[in-house]
Amino acid sequence: MVGEYAWGTGALAYLYRQLGIASRAEAKGVAGCLTLLQCWIYDHFPTLRPSRLEPRELERGQAGAFRWHGTAPRSSKKRDAQMMVYYRQAIDSLTPQSVSWTPYGHSPHLTVRRTLYQGLLRFAEIAEYYDPTRCLRQLGYVQGVQYPPERPFVVRRPASTLGYYLSYQSVYDSYWNNLGAHSVHLDLFSAPIRRRPWEFSEEYMTWYIRHSHPHILSDSRPVDDISDADTVEI
Repeated sequence: MVGEYAWGTGALAYLYRQLGIASRAEAKGVAGCLTLLQCWIYDHFPTLRPSRLEPRELERGQAGAFRWHGTAPRSSKKRDAQMMVYYRQAIDSLTPQSVSWTPYGHSPHLTVRRTLYQGLLRFAEIAEYYDPTRCLRQLGYVQGVQYPPERPFVVRRPASTLGYYLSYQSVYDSYWNNLGAHSVHLDLFSAPIRRRPWEFSEEYMTWYIRHSHPHILSDSRPVDDISDADTVEI
């Protein structure tokens, strides 16, 4: 894989793989570029940002992590336990209104075309699938059922992290280098969001309930029943 984006995609592929490993029962930690993950959380979930962190304008060429400026609090077992309880409660109380659905503006794909890339991201022997149809809302489009993902050729995901292994039959660097043929065409796939930032198509929720875990939702009402009066600006 070549080009100015190679290091970024490599870091993302490696982080994706490490998050998969960290979800195993015996995992005791997580590796990868956690600064990237942390900034993603701050961008999408304002209520999870530490109060001492303040966003600031980036200078040309600065990494996104420089948006967040603050001093980390001292760590201790008591404080860490308190923070764990705090963040669990904050996550449990999340609502559609408390999520920043379009943190990068309403049309990031117009300035960064590779936002619409669909295919494998590669780091050495690691290959992870990247699919923007999973997160159409952050592109400013109504969320619909995602495309069927490319299936790994070999999958081993036991509880033990030592046995975690994924392999694709081929690692298609040609996908990355042929962006025009391997990009999502938004106008054919979805429509721009017109009302609420968490908008979704009629068939999406049926698909979501079949493939996910709706019992973790904190609001007892169906998301589609939440009125515009409930919306808050983020």
